[in-house]
Amino acid sequence: MYKILLLEDDLNLRDTIEEELEEAGFLVTSTDKSDEVINLTYEEKFDLYLFDVNVIGITGFKLLEALREAGDETPTIFLTSKNKTKDVIEGFEVGASDYLKKPFDIDELIARIFRFLKKKKSYKISDSVSYFPENLEVINNTKKILLKQKDAQILEYFLKHKNQIISKEQILEDVYAGEYITDSTFRGYIKKIKTAIGEQHLRNIRGQGYIFETL
Repeated sequence: MYKILLLEDDLNLRDTIEEELEEAGFLVTSTDKSDEVINLTYEEKFDLYLFDVNVIGITGFKLLEALREAGDETPTIFLTSKNKTKDVIEGFEVGASDYLKKPFDIDELIARIFRFLKKKKSYKISDSVSYFPENLEVINNTKKILLKQKDAQILEYFLKHKNQIISKEQILEDVYAGEYITDSTFRGYIKKIKTAIGEQHLRNIRGQGYIFETL
């Protein structure tokens, strides 16, 4: 499930946007203060930001500029009544992905959000578990688990061989070209994957190997 951070100082509009986005299936965290946004982005990772410009604290423009300078490339849409051409240009110059002028239609906003989020390639493992190879990340319900490179390589191999019994030797040969990996290290990779996606999706078949199943 995608997580969105909303910065909007109009309480009624903020409540409306939050309600509509949650109904559309998003998880929304909202605030009216730009300094709270900075704290929230340190505490958790969001899939998209929605920022008003004239808010309590530094402006949305300055906020996004600071986030971009810190290396945060999260897609960001400005929602603002600042509708002059120079304002739109400034928004894009500080790193905006899109710019929506108030008043706007909520369906248009949702369509624009999906346009950015659908660019992120993902593998659906179940209704509550997805894997995003671009950043080696598993989302399990609302929890995000970052995999290491070798864990991710094995998971991607299983994704390509769903519902097949795969031996350890086959994985090592196909994924690591026969590279020597100790039994304990390999079991560690498997344990990390099971923890991330749920043990029900990756089962040991005694004496044969493993089988990866989606639900």
